Order: sequence, then C-alpha cells, then structure tokens
Amino acid sequence: MKSLAKLPRRGLMPVLVCLGMTFAAQAMPAQCPNRGTVSYDGEVSNSQGKPYQAKAITTIVTYGSDGTKRAVATKSNLFRDSSGRIRVERFYDGTEDPSEIVPSGISIHDNCGTSVDLSPARHTGKISKKLFLVKGSDRPYCEEFDLNNLPKPSPEGKFEVLGHKMIEGVDALGQRTSQYSSVEAKLAGAPPVHIFESWCSKTLDTPMGSFILSEKPKREITTVISDLRQIEPDPALFEIPEGYTMTKTDQNAQTSGTKDSPSNTPAPK
Repeated sequence: MKSLAKLPRRGLMPVLVCLGMTFAAQAMPAQCPNRGTVSYDGEVSNSQGKPYQAKAITTIVTYGSDGTKRAVATKSNLFRDSSGRIRVERFYDGTEDPSEIVPSGISIHDNCGTSVDLSPARHTGKISKKLFLVKGSDRPYCEEFDLNNLPKPSPEGKFEVLGHKMIEGVDALGQRTSQYSSVEAKLAGAPPVHIFESWCSKTLDTPMGSFILSEKPKREITTVISDLRQIEPDPALFEIPEGYTMTKTDQNAQTSGTKDSPSNTPAPK
C-alpha cells in the first residue's frame, strides 16, 4: 500500500545581445542531455510536459535576543514551459512588501546546462554554461510515499506525513521533519529546535510551498505559492532582452547540488 507525499527536500567576454536573440539560440546545445529531475531554489522543478506559471513569496522572520521581530520578503514570478525551461523573476528591497515594478534579478534556465542571470536595473547579465551537468533523480519530483519504506530520521528526529490538501486548485502532498535537542527532550514533549515542512504537486511535479523553523537564533522561513495557472508561458520570457550587455562563463568542473548551492537541487531518490 502506498500513501502520501515524497517531497523534495541552486576571462569574461562582453557581448552585446541584439534584438530578437533568444536564449535558446544563444546557449542551448543541439541536443540536451538527460539530466534527471532537479529543482531551483525549492520553488520550481524542471519537469517537462507540465507548463505553468505562478507567484511565490518567501518571508524570513528573525527574532532578536530581546524578542524584537524583523521580517523581510522576496516576491517571485515563476514560469516553466513544456520543455522544462524555467524563468524566475525576483523582487527584493529589504522590506516586508517589496515593489514589483522592476525585478531585482531574473534567472533563466534552459534545462540543458545553461543559465542566464539578468540585472534589469543595470541592463547587464551573465551567461553560465555547465559542461558537466549535475545529475538529478530519475524519479518524479513529487510522488507517493511507500509506507513500508518511510524516511528514517535520527533518534532526535521525527518524520510525519501530512497528507493531502488543495493549494491553488491542485492537490498537494505534505511532509514534516522535526529535530529535537536530544532524545530526552523529544520523549519529554519539548518543542523541536528545527522544523522543515514542504508540499508538492503530483499533477505539476513541482514544489508548492514550505516552512522552516530554527532556533538559536530563532528564524522562520515561509514560502507561499499563489496565482497558479496551468498554461504555456510566452516564449519571449525565455529570450535575452534587447540592449543587455552580457558576459559569458564556461564552468568546466563537475559540480553537485548541495545546501550551499540551492539553485540547482536534485530531487530526492
């Protein structure tokens, strides 16, 4: 019997990009290697054949030793086309409600190992090509748990399957992992010192929000997905805009997705 979610846990040559030069034409190889399933910043996966666009807001709340609370937010527009190409527009100004007039940064991933990072305020950008790709999982990003083979936390931890709920009109599957300061604290019912909760959609095979709580210092990170539409994004979104001065970097060394590089995170196996 199977049940519930299995969820996921990111020299130089100046080039003036001219009008009409697309990202695909600029950097995409003739044939893309099979790189498996990966996610970018835990917000959108590279799954193919399931296009959509949505908004995300990630709020970080920190608490001072005197209980002072400070919140900052990053708003994002997420786009994924049928070929698994991804565009993420970020809006950040150090406040809890950043303006969405001009993105502070734009990232485009062609799902073939080439990424573009744009700075709209400066009209500059960087093209990064990985000659050796991080291999993701051969399994879907979001799938049901096998109740006979659930994740096994450490003695100080606890794993919970949260079931199903609707998020933006799609069925989402959830999980939570809690960590306690000690086995004794866990058995005594003390609050956990770390919590990671995440949700994903099997229909879209992509993340659908998360919550992280940590202590010492106390910090909460919440990501909420909204305004989801299952449509094919405008192909122009994956083009490098007119008038940007670009630099290009080839990354020859093979890398792997880790917690320190969340922009390219393999899906769990």
